[in-house]
Amino acid sequence: MKSVLLLGRGLSEYTDMFNLKDDELAGKRILDCAAGVSSFRSEMNRKGFDVTAVDPIYSRKPDELEALAEESFKRHRIFHGDFLSGIKVKGVPLEDYRRAVFRKFLSDYREDPAGYIAGELPHLPFSDLQFDLVLSANLLFLYEEKLSYRFHVEAVREMLRVGREVRIFPVTNIHRRRRSIYLQGIMDEFADHEILIQRVPYHEETGCNEMLIIKSIES
Repeated sequence: MKSVLLLGRGLSEYTDMFNLKDDELAGKRILDCAAGVSSFRSEMNRKGFDVTAVDPIYSRKPDELEALAEESFKRHRIFHGDFLSGIKVKGVPLEDYRRAVFRKFLSDYREDPAGYIAGELPHLPFSDLQFDLVLSANLLFLYEEKLSYRFHVEAVREMLRVGREVRIFPVTNIHRRRRSIYLQGIMDEFADHEILIQRVPYHEETGCNEMLIIKSIES
């Protein structure tokens, strides 16, 4: 667990990463898969949307996650401080923004733990087509050096089992210089589904601005 950095994303980032529009999400059941300490679930639920988050870290108590997050901020600062010092998100210094995201997450995690389910790919604790939309950020493709192609196939298949539509961001590897070596294989593997790559507003300046959309055959 200590090797994992608990640095979450906020609603504004999710909106850009997945090209989300409120009018299209109204009435939908949404799953944030491998959500970590992102505040997407908290912020969306406050707006009246139905969002569930799933991640293996949700087996931990709030105080444990708070300590782990603080350690993550320290490690991130030590290893990336000079590089990240001038970076801002929505006009806010990066660490300040990430801390604000974590505070929103932690508050919701304490107040409404039922919305946070302990589980992980490729075996999710949900019934078939329980969700209308499944979002997965910064896991698949990104870590192609650590996660096998077979894991990618099984993870995508599992998300399609529980959701009618799956959106995955990004489609590049961790170095963000090219699309993942697994991307074409996944597209071929699920060619019988409606599947496409879509440009999104997130990180346009880096070229890391594409997400993969796959729709369930049964939707």
